[in-house]
Amino acid sequence: MDATEFANTIINLARKKGYVIQTNRAGLDQIDFGNKKLHFDHIVKLYPAAMSEGANINQLIEKVAPGRPCAHKPMRELINRLKLIHQETDVGV
Repeated sequence: MDATEFANTIINLARKKGYVIQTNRAGLDQIDFGNKKLHFDHIVKLYPAAMSEGANINQLIEKVAPGRPCAHKPMRELINRLKLIHQETDVGV
């Protein structure tokens, strides 16, 4: 998995979870977490650190997109879901 695949997968998981996916003025897909958004470039910057064991997702988000605390919990959930999918794929399940 590379950074682009990571971001695209997170956005697709968010869409399946019911989050609104929009295209911003720069033409980037973004996840709307209510009153705050994370766009594709923000998500790309979370990789690969977000996939590390014990990663502090809150800190990572604050580093790439400060002031979006309402995005912390849903992003943790999306990243944890991706980690589960990735583990299942790695063991051939």
